[in-house]
Amino acid sequence: MTDYLKEFEVYSFEFEGGVNNSYIFKTEYEIRYEIKFVPSGYIWETDPFFKDFTFEFIIAILENNTGKNPPLDKKIPDTIALIFKDFFTNKRNIVVYICDSSDNKQAIRFRKFNTWFHHYKGMNFMKLDLPIPENDETIFTSLIMRLDNPNKGIIMVEFDKLAYDLTENK
Repeated sequence: MTDYLKEFEVYSFEFEGGVNNSYIFKTEYEIRYEIKFVPSGYIWETDPFFKDFTFEFIIAILENNTGKNPPLDKKIPDTIALIFKDFFTNKRNIVVYICDSSDNKQAIRFRKFNTWFHHYKGMNFMKLDLPIPENDETIFTSLIMRLDNPNKGIIMVEFDKLAYDLTENK
């Protein structure tokens, strides 16, 4: 663990791998989480160059026998930050985060994710945001990559093109 991460408290996690590049951890409240990096090359319809390095980030609860919503737990964002660090060992990886809008709480999720991202910014990542208007709501989307991604310039250009296509065609 780097000096930067020593100040954080984390849950132990396991890399399960598989098609979704899954990481699993269990909290002190006996809630099991799965952090997935699902292959999502379809995002770059016009440029398949990034296809093999683009993944959608998903946080899923695998098991919660408490019968309640999970409590706030400061170890969860610390653990996710360490999982990100592990996943981004390959500096060409690109992660897309799309805030779940099924319960109309996407703006809250976006704010929380931004808070987490800025808290851990010492980990040398950059984030580009793309709010997509969809009917009467906004879908909040972010692209995350390492600052030293060798394709950073072209990814930024392609993301701008994608943003333009998605917002202008509405």
